[in-house]
Amino acid sequence: MIKIILYFTLLFFNILVINSQTISGTVINLNSSKPIENAALLTDIKSGTTTNESGNYILNLDNVKTITISCLGYQTKTITKTLLIKNNYVVNLLENVNLLDEFQLNLTKISLDSLLIKTTKNMSENYLSSPVKQEVFAIENQNMDFKKLDFELKSSSLLSRKKRKLAEQDLTKFANNLQKKKPAFGTEFKIDILNKRQYSEKLKRKIDIFKVENAEGYKNIDIGDGVTVENITEKLQNIVLNHLNSKNTYKVKSGLFKVEDSLSLAETSKMADSLAKDNRFIDYYRSYPLRNIKNKGNFFMYSSERNFLNQKYYEHHLEENEILGTKKYYVISFTPDKSKSKYTGKMYIDPTDFSIKKIKYRFADGKRGDHINLKFLLGIKFSENVHDVTIFYEKNEDDKIYTSYLKETSANYAYVDRPIKFIENAGDKNKVKFNIKVEVDVTESYETYVNKVVAIDKNSLKQLTKEEIKEVVKKKTPFMTEEEYQNSDWKNKTFINKYLEQYN
Repeated sequence: MIKIILYFTLLFFNILVINSQTISGTVINLNSSKPIENAALLTDIKSGTTTNESGNYILNLDNVKTITISCLGYQTKTITKTLLIKNNYVVNLLENVNLLDEFQLNLTKISLDSLLIKTTKNMSENYLSSPVKQEVFAIENQNMDFKKLDFELKSSSLLSRKKRKLAEQDLTKFANNLQKKKPAFGTEFKIDILNKRQYSEKLKRKIDIFKVENAEGYKNIDIGDGVTVENITEKLQNIVLNHLNSKNTYKVKSGLFKVEDSLSLAETSKMADSLAKDNRFIDYYRSYPLRNIKNKGNFFMYSSERNFLNQKYYEHHLEENEILGTKKYYVISFTPDKSKSKYTGKMYIDPTDFSIKKIKYRFADGKRGDHINLKFLLGIKFSENVHDVTIFYEKNEDDKIYTSYLKETSANYAYVDRPIKFIENAGDKNKVKFNIKVEVDVTESYETYVNKVVAIDKNSLKQLTKEEIKEVVKKKTPFMTEEEYQNSDWKNKTFINKYLEQYN
């Protein structure tokens, strides 16, 4: 009898605990198992709470029978307290991009002209210009595919028959190696940058000032022994110099143009050795990703063909509304309306304040970028055939708009067919002449993400003089080791991927 009394006493005590309890739990995405922030939990007795950024919540279950869980972009779910306890206080919600609020489902109709005017006005008035500090993540990649790479020694009064043969072999080996390897280069950076916009009396216009406070960098790709499009001529010169008299200096000419006055093997070898050992980057130049993303992002400030909102250069159409993440946006498409304008794309406009959330553009059919064709006159041809850009915008704590993300891809074609002469700086003026013929496709990509944008004192940043810049560029930071990179919290585009997830 005592055992029965004790059993029912314990059972009653457990029932009290269950029915008089403040519990903690988690709301997660049913498909991805990722936590859901700002999910609302409402009980049948009108008590409730919301989840934090980790998807966690605290809820009192006293006298509660059912709980309704809802979140924008997800299907609302109602469950019993018993089931919640059975599931260890974990709630799964199913995504539903169609479950937007009434305003989002039925965007107010607006004329195209009105939308263009309001968007231009809001972006111009509210684009961030106050002094700020930001965290910048940047990735840069370049790939080269040599279609043709020929070197031919035309004549020489400086090389013996044996040395000429050896030089030809080295040039051929160099060419074959590049065509086989298809050189590729890549770096990844995390940079803290101060930035402000101010009026320049000298230039009579507003300019941006940048200061790199801290920079970390990692070389994630290096195929091709450091060969780039820019330094390929220098590499070739060194091959030829290696077979000339190392004590002498030479004047180098390419066609009618003088390249170098006094070049020697000893000098170039010393420079090459120094560069090979210097596994560092110049901090000052790491402001480029932020300069680039701001330059691309503030297109609406220009009165030229760079402004995709400008009806003088582009023809616009109001498209069907589209959803990004869990919000619906007005969509404007644009195509070139003048010979100067080159791009076609789409803009996503926030209906609440007419700010741009996203813009995506590329060369329109039949259009291309920079183009030079002096193939028959000077043996040079260059053409930018692909230029694709995607940009996102966010707002800071003061509700000012800033460019938060940029992805830029370009594909270029280059052709060079040029003679190069080495003329000995001596009385005899002996020469060696060879011809270089290069045809290459170069693909470049840049990805930049701006995070943690906070206000700073306007006096903490000033424009540098030329002398001060010379001093600043002396500061170099070593690239991270593989171990340091793997231990970093930003490896493998961690923060960039997390940012983009919300708009997939």
